[in-house]
Amino acid sequence: MGIKVEKLHFNYGKQAVLRIVSAKFEAGKIYGIVGKNGVGKTTFFKTMTNIITNYSGQVFIDGQEVKKNPSVLSKIGITLDDMELYKNFSGLFNIRYFGGLRGSLNEAKALEMAKHLSIADALDKKVSSYSLGMGKKLILLISLMNDAEVLIFDEPFRGIDAASVAWLRDYLLELKKKGKMILISSHVQEDIESICDEVLPLYEGDFQESFDLTDAERELSYSVVVDDIEKLQTLLSSMGIDARLEDNKVKFDANTASFQELFKKAAADGLLFDEIKKESKFADFVK
Repeated sequence: MGIKVEKLHFNYGKQAVLRIVSAKFEAGKIYGIVGKNGVGKTTFFKTMTNIITNYSGQVFIDGQEVKKNPSVLSKIGITLDDMELYKNFSGLFNIRYFGGLRGSLNEAKALEMAKHLSIADALDKKVSSYSLGMGKKLILLISLMNDAEVLIFDEPFRGIDAASVAWLRDYLLELKKKGKMILISSHVQEDIESICDEVLPLYEGDFQESFDLTDAERELSYSVVVDDIEKLQTLLSSMGIDARLEDNKVKFDANTASFQELFKKAAADGLLFDEIKKESKFADFVK
């Protein structure tokens, strides 16, 4: 199972939203799609799944072009914030309806998930009585219950309680072990780092680069405050590490091993660190 996107272009009126040259996604991995508000993350998910069809370019799922073979979308489960539920009917009705619509319903599994998400006691109530968080959990449950090969989540952790976030994170990691492909968008850096294997920042309509979070040698962005800036800059230069000064903080990129070497040399040279902060290099795309 794989997904391939080629020359995907989409406009809202005269405004160019997506200009994706190419992208590939593999089974057994969790991908983080990140970017600032309005950059096109949700639009990308909607074009991938034919919710939006007036795009140019091609989307292939399991080798089949989606526009020509829409039946391949049965392999996908998607959660969007604007997904419409039948609010005048019960949560259980919605579970049965959407499960039946896909031709696959394991009600026992759905009810077990509802317990983990703390909405089991509300399934006999109309969805119109649900809080925003409860509605979000029901949407997540509906996406998860049919054992899809590909799962797409738009801000899955937003608006739900910490216990449900923890359960969902663990459940998605188990699905990854079973070979599922999972795509997640989020504005929260910690959510992405806790679950994703690879991060793709969407900027100006295209994926700018890819960050492999499984790479132990990957570089992180450091920001430090020291008692002697000039001495630290000299030390960084001797190690071939480029640095910049912002608001009396020295900022640079380095992998963990290089930073540890730097820290040991600095300590031996009597340099004192008052503050050390580090974050993934994709962080600027989610701020």
